[in-house]
Amino acid sequence: MKTIRWTLLLVTIGCCLVPVLHKANACTSIMVGLKASTDGSVITSHTCDSHRTGSDVLVVPARTHKPSATRLLTRRCDDDSGPMPRYGRRPSGPIPQVAKTFGYIAPAYAAMNDHQLAIGESTFGGRPELHNKNGLIDCEMLTRLILERATTARQAIRIAGSLLDKYGWCDEGEALTIADTQEVWVMEIVGAGKDKEGAIWVAQRVPDDHVSVVANSARIGKIDLSNSDFFMASKNVSEVARQRGYWDPKSGRPFRFYEAYNPDGRTSFASTRREWRVLDMVAPSLRLNPNSNVFPFSVKPEKPVGPETVMTMFRDTF
Repeated sequence: MKTIRWTLLLVTIGCCLVPVLHKANACTSIMVGLKASTDGSVITSHTCDSHRTGSDVLVVPARTHKPSATRLLTRRCDDDSGPMPRYGRRPSGPIPQVAKTFGYIAPAYAAMNDHQLAIGESTFGGRPELHNKNGLIDCEMLTRLILERATTARQAIRIAGSLLDKYGWCDEGEALTIADTQEVWVMEIVGAGKDKEGAIWVAQRVPDDHVSVVANSARIGKIDLSNSDFFMASKNVSEVARQRGYWDPKSGRPFRFYEAYNPDGRTSFASTRREWRVLDMVAPSLRLNPNSNVFPFSVKPEKPVGPETVMTMFRDTF
């Protein structure tokens, strides 16, 4: 039976070269398609770099629920009441519960359920004017909802899109790497605006024989929604960009998600150098330029990639 491998490296990193109050993002997710791996597994991963995230691992069992049951949603909040800063959770509102929820494990973000559906995460922030604090769902909550309700990556994306459309996104721009035993996708999400319901999102599948990486910067560029085997998106994905002047269809330039909703991501060495390093390590003959700000969404590795290789890439310091 094909399997999925999921690796979490929960780390807290301090650097003497930046001010203590500087917010540093260093959550990376590396993905490997089943034909690019050493044993036919699909791989996703997550370094959860956070100075507030705890190190506990929750094990949530599968459950059945009454028809009238509700699911109380919560959102992340800063908790400075203890000896060290940490994240807490506060209620954001109830939604109807499904009849049956799957079991899953949740170290920081929910990671994998009992159907081998797995998720990695990387924050990219996006345009601040799109953040909507009135939505009910943040990133951590969405990972739990997905793993409670979905068994495949495609189903997870469709469920996530439906929930976001109905209940709204209250978080920054986030990338989720969603994998099952057959394939792995990147789903990128931003808010629809301060007083707008729903969210803007796009998802792209990593080819089975490729490796991809997300490193605190949106990675999805051109979108071909006629190719449903590799792309999915919210109905408003390009329209909001047009309305707000992020993209002009008359310019002749194709719509690119990262250009419209995370333009700063392509100017961050902290992100682009990590992207380059991962892709260069698995496909050095491509001679990707480390000083470039745009890299392929994914590359075909020159050698099969196993979990040991993924962990080596996470340990790499150039």
